Amino acid sequence: MKSITFLLLAALNTVESVLATPLQARQTNTTSPRFYNGSCTAETISIRREWRKFSDKEKATYIEAQKCLSSLPAQSGLRGVTSRFSDLQGSHRFYTDTEYGDIIHNVGQFLPWHRMFMHAFETFMRNDCNYTGSMPWWDEQMDADSGNFFGSNMWDADTGFGGNGTGPDGCLTNGPFANTTQYIGPLLNYTAYCQRRAWDNEEGITTGNSTLINICNSYTTYDDFWRCVAYWPHHGAHTAIGGVMADIDASPGDQVFFLHHNYIDRLWWKWQAADGNTRLMQMSGNTVNEALYPQQAGVRASLDTIVQQKDIIPDITIRDVMNAQGGYLCYDYDY
Repeated sequence: MKSITFLLLAALNTVESVLATPLQARQTNTTSPRFYNGSCTAETISIRREWRKFSDKEKATYIEAQKCLSSLPAQSGLRGVTSRFSDLQGSHRFYTDTEYGDIIHNVGQFLPWHRMFMHAFETFMRNDCNYTGSMPWWDEQMDADSGNFFGSNMWDADTGFGGNGTGPDGCLTNGPFANTTQYIGPLLNYTAYCQRRAWDNEEGITTGNSTLINICNSYTTYDDFWRCVAYWPHHGAHTAIGGVMADIDASPGDQVFFLHHNYIDRLWWKWQAADGNTRLMQMSGNTVNEALYPQQAGVRASLDTIVQQKDIIPDITIRDVMNAQGGYLCYDYDY
């Protein structure tokens, strides 16, 4: 049975970077450097905001849109899907068990694949459920530093996503997604089970604090950076939340998955923007677990690597999502 952890499975590889001509950052009326290109402009850019910056009305509108996705019929035809929301979970599940194993974690395309996945989720929210607000993220670093990894009001039962699981199975019994039944998972199974959480505050603090984030940010190559982020804040938060989130295959079944991965994407974007001339289009890394699939050893992630989402949205290349303001994507973070 596949481990529920996201431990790095391959030894560090010699960094092979693929560089493209960078875009020039220009300053707008905010303090963030912008890398506008194509149709992304100061007038069209959307700002992803930390959950605590939302008003109660904005929180309710966002949660209602997520509930809307769960009420709509599935469109993907993927195994186990029961709703438009679970189309996303089904796509993620598909790419964790391909003929070459898990090809979206512990690989160079980990960050761009999930950046595209966040875009797919946002597209569903806006097109299928008419959501017009900001996409939220969770400042995990702030909560890890505070000593209470679950101190955010995102865990509130009335205005957030509900709290910890209860009982021997860790079933979620409060909040807007209480008593939700999952059908994809656990792990590689397809069975009906409750939505679960099993908080581990120490895990969140240990893996998400500023000391570790600063270490990740100190790396100057993408290969080193993605491995650090994948192992520490990414894996750590999944494990700390526990339950569905700790399940590598089915984790998008917990609605907080998307706030977590917007945070991970924010870490990458801020790292890119800190040295845009070098990092904006830098891509490298193994594309499979080379220890398990030596026949694929040497196939490196590049700007031309195809990013697939199992037909829930059209395929693109990694190049298309490297610049969060490059036209295909058009967003920034509030801080």
